[in-house]
Amino acid sequence: MRNRVNTPPRDEAAFINGGSAGIDTASTHKEKNKVVTKAKPVSISFFEENLRDIDDLIREEMVSGSTRVNRSDVVRAGLEALKKLSKSEISFLIEEAKQK
Repeated sequence: MRNRVNTPPRDEAAFINGGSAGIDTASTHKEKNKVVTKAKPVSISFFEENLRDIDDLIREEMVSGSTRVNRSDVVRAGLEALKKLSKSEISFLIEEAKQK
């Protein structure tokens, strides 16, 4: 097949990646290097009281007109809040939670 568009030949890697993937532009190349991490599903056991507390928080967020919130969002927010505490405070909270 003849090269009618007068583009220079590309190497094998550029050919395999195809289309405009072989054309290196700085802006698009940087965006492709960003790694997006995906949430991993886990199984967590909660007491009924914990589930009611989480559902109450979700309900309050819905009533306030905030964005849609689910249980995973509440648990992630709790973990972020724990990061702000000292190790002794975290240990105290864990022991307190085990006692319930």
